[in-house]
Amino acid sequence: MFRDRGCEFLRTGLIIGCAIVTNSNRLFSQLEETTLSESQKPAHTPFHFGFVLASLAVALTVGFGYAAVLAVLIGFQWPMGNWWVAMLQAHGHAQLLGWIGLFIIGVSLYFLPRLAGTPLRHPRLPAWILSLLGTGIFLRAVSQPLLAAGLEEPIHTGLRWTLGFSACLETAGVFCYLFLLVGTLRGAAPDRPALQTVRIFLAIAVAGWGLYSLLAATLALQAGFGDNPLLHIAWNRFGIELFTGFVILPTAMAFSVRTFPLYLRLPAVRWPVARYGQVYLLALIVIHVPVLAQLTGMPFASSLAHLSPIGKILRGGILLLFIWKLDILFRWYPPWTVHRIGEPGPDRRPTRPGLPDYGEFGRFELLLYAAFVFLALAAAAELLDGALVLFRMASPFDPDALRHTHLAGFITLLLLGMAPRMVPGFLHKRRVAFPGLVVATFAFATAAALCRIAPLLLAEILHRVPGGLTVSMTAFGISGVLGWLAAAVLAYNLLQTWRNSTADTREP
Repeated sequence: MFRDRGCEFLRTGLIIGCAIVTNSNRLFSQLEETTLSESQKPAHTPFHFGFVLASLAVALTVGFGYAAVLAVLIGFQWPMGNWWVAMLQAHGHAQLLGWIGLFIIGVSLYFLPRLAGTPLRHPRLPAWILSLLGTGIFLRAVSQPLLAAGLEEPIHTGLRWTLGFSACLETAGVFCYLFLLVGTLRGAAPDRPALQTVRIFLAIAVAGWGLYSLLAATLALQAGFGDNPLLHIAWNRFGIELFTGFVILPTAMAFSVRTFPLYLRLPAVRWPVARYGQVYLLALIVIHVPVLAQLTGMPFASSLAHLSPIGKILRGGILLLFIWKLDILFRWYPPWTVHRIGEPGPDRRPTRPGLPDYGEFGRFELLLYAAFVFLALAAAAELLDGALVLFRMASPFDPDALRHTHLAGFITLLLLGMAPRMVPGFLHKRRVAFPGLVVATFAFATAAALCRIAPLLLAEILHRVPGGLTVSMTAFGISGVLGWLAAAVLAYNLLQTWRNSTADTREP
């Protein structure tokens, strides 16, 4: 009976996956037909906007949606059932692999082949990647909280199979992505110094994708078919740190080096970026090997414990130096256009001061500046935390606070800022539909990050101030709603950009 129900759920999942594949292929073909005529189709494949749609769908439902519900319940101390921890874990996984991961995959499959000077191999494979990942993420996000709620048979058995099946789908989707990405980059033209500069960061990200997907699948299978529907707490946190350090940060650094000088008119990158990547990789190894040794119970784990603080000092320092050399926050160095000769034609109005655009993408730079402020804060806090632990002093920083500074602060603001700047161009649109809404996205997102991070980062100080605990809990409670509003505004803006022609885009 158990096996029959399992087969039934597998068949149902395959039917759903095939339906999504069909719709994805149809969506991609529609995008290709609407953006380019048959005579204008280049060797490169068009932008797969379906990844952005799926990323926003995850964010508005099981990503920021779950976060809004949990933040309100925790912040205002309302009663919760025994499902809330599972819902918290499902939210975190959906944010990493869905909101952040799907966006990264969609952009990288468009941007990196052009950076490498070679067309994307197997151009129909992205539809399968989206189908596998999208189906797996949503099945896992729904099945894990319901499994922890303790529903009766046969629903409980079906949820176990659904959670296990979702892990298999996600792993297959990630490895299809890696197969496609690595196969494409291996055929890169030899005369592509722009790609060679960031190759070390891309290699780190590829390793991170593979390691995280295998770990996440293992934890999901254990939760689905074990005695406890919750993921192992320590291993789950290790997985989050793994994805943050090996995927999110190196990917962000690679894209920053290659796009920010153009988008923000920053100085030309003439410093040894690859060396920074090598030092960053060394820091990751020094940080994670002792933690891995401790989790696996290796006999020499205690002798490696002092290495993690050294790795934190090294990573915090290299991130601060990276921000300094990129010159995004202080702009102390002349832009790369300082030696260019020529003025815009009489038919073009002057660009914004210090920026190359005319405001057609909104104030996206505010989100990017805020993102790197949070990254600098996280790097400085990690450096100080490592130094204090190394000298056997008490550290005031909660690991959860540093984790949210990276995720809710840096990467979320970075994606919200890069999306209105990059996606319109990828869709062959001259501007975002509503440039004014980008400021609203900035306001909601920055407020959400501050309300989420400050209560965690300043917990000891706020608890000593009269009324500080009430203020911090209230701020935490509304942070999820603010984050959801930021994602909703971005989703509306991008959807209207995709649907409208250049002539139809207008201010609200």
